[in-house]
Amino acid sequence: MRKTTVIFVCLTFLLSCVADRDFDSNLSSKNQEDGWVEYNQNDFSQALVAFERAVSLNPNLSDAHNGLGWAHLSMSQVPNTNTQIIAKAQRSFQDAILADTQNSDAWIGLANVLFLRRQKPADFEAAIRAIENALIADRDYFFRHDYDSIADIHILKAFCYYHLGKKTQADSIIRTVLTSDPINQSAVQLKKLLAF
Repeated sequence: MRKTTVIFVCLTFLLSCVADRDFDSNLSSKNQEDGWVEYNQNDFSQALVAFERAVSLNPNLSDAHNGLGWAHLSMSQVPNTNTQIIAKAQRSFQDAILADTQNSDAWIGLANVLFLRRQKPADFEAAIRAIENALIADRDYFFRHDYDSIADIHILKAFCYYHLGKKTQADSIIRTVLTSDPINQSAVQLKKLLAF
């Protein structure tokens, strides 16, 4: 009788663990979805809370980490003046990439952070590599927020080359962008900078 009771208790425990995991998974996904809803409504502090809940329930949710990164960046009007925000956003994007290397949106976020941080030339070089990784990663993650087209991504890459003093590479990218989008204001402005 005692052996049967022990087996029953063990089975009950195992089943409750599975149920808890399913509940946590559903709740973490719901918090992640809520985070993006809040983000898209420009309520970045609530988005941050929702993404933090999602990550606490499931640390492997790449897109929740990604949301944390974008929310951190968006909470400040001038994020490059706040090194703590940059550091938090960078960690979040790196965690997103660790959870899913195909998360192109996280690669773009990381590139933005590195561009904004600009402590040394290596930041621009790393931003260019992050952009290149984004361009070969899963395109289903693209164009969800904060950038509208592939041109925006290429312009960020051109700005990185510009800051590295590699004007030929920057100019080549800008010419390509302007061929497909001749009125792109960011590309037009960078072209004017390159002319000096």
